[in-house]
Amino acid sequence: MLVALLIALAGSASANLLVNGSFQDGNFNGWTLGTTPNGTPGQGYPVVTAWPVNPAINAAKYEVGEVAFTGTYEGATISQMFTSGGGMTTLSVDWAAMGDGTHNNAEGGLFELILDGNILASHDVGNILATQLVNGTLSDTLNLTPGQHTFEVDILRNFLANPGNTPYQYITNADVEGSGATTPEPGTLVMLGSGVIGMAGLLRRKLNF
Repeated sequence: MLVALLIALAGSASANLLVNGSFQDGNFNGWTLGTTPNGTPGQGYPVVTAWPVNPAINAAKYEVGEVAFTGTYEGATISQMFTSGGGMTTLSVDWAAMGDGTHNNAEGGLFELILDGNILASHDVGNILATQLVNGTLSDTLNLTPGQHTFEVDILRNFLANPGNTPYQYITNADVEGSGATTPEPGTLVMLGSGVIGMAGLLRRKLNF
């Protein structure tokens, strides 16, 4: 029992503070979906589908772009609030862009990792080929203050979103982990374990077994 307790507590130290970070529920539970002022996620998007890099994992799929052409980056947003105990924390998300199967030199998309309205990391895919798949990870590590924060990913393009004629964008493995994530440190686990052992010994003496 003691071993199981310590393993459970140790495992919680690396728990993702986001829920449904890989869309493993098959839906957008825990997430808030939105768009930029002149943006669209694509007609009928987003949807949860297989991650094109590893079909065993789910991902959110988009076909983002502008509603009215202005040449500015517009599209979709997806966000989630979480509570941190403070301390060094790593935020990350995996992204991918895939051609529509027809058009070469189409803009694959701009992916932004955002915390509390501040851009932490971004990647502009640039032009991709009709059958090309490009993927990567956005991440950053910083010292978070205790309390509530907002994790956000923006998926943008500076062209119109034309159904079936626009590259597809995917995100998955959204993750927030850190030493301050309201979990016990190793020293605390050792002290806890010692306390449990002591209590067990006292109980045995009292019950004479």
